[in-house]
Amino acid sequence: MDTTQLIELLESLRTDIINSLQAAGSDTTGQTAKSLTIVQEADRFQLQMPGYLQSLETGRAPTSANPIAGDPPMIQRIQQWCQAKGIPEKAAWAIKKSIDKKGYKGKPGILSEPLGDDNINQRLSPILENLANELSQLLLSLAE
Repeated sequence: MDTTQLIELLESLRTDIINSLQAAGSDTTGQTAKSLTIVQEADRFQLQMPGYLQSLETGRAPTSANPIAGDPPMIQRIQQWCQAKGIPEKAAWAIKKSIDKKGYKGKPGILSEPLGDDNINQRLSPILENLANELSQLLLSLAE
């Protein structure tokens, strides 16, 4: 598989995740979509995403004692969300306190569907078919 095909695969998975977030109403500000990046390190490529995406799918427990602050802090993310939704900024503290006390339910499928075996296999199938065709042609040319 050449790098172009790998980048296209990762881009399609990135698009699938963004579509899933939007369908679930979980990308109000667009910041989450922007945070999904494809990174190249030497000859490796990765689709990187913020850790909180898993919490969107599975939910979040109440805040524990002595929590480690996020980056950006949760209150800032809530304030941005409130602004995008047209909710008064002063409500952000009440929302944060509620999350601290009760947590929140997840939205199953946000990540598990785009990153599930069925979707990945569907995305890989044409790439692997092209690779098999290239190998077949190479072997035929060597046999001549």
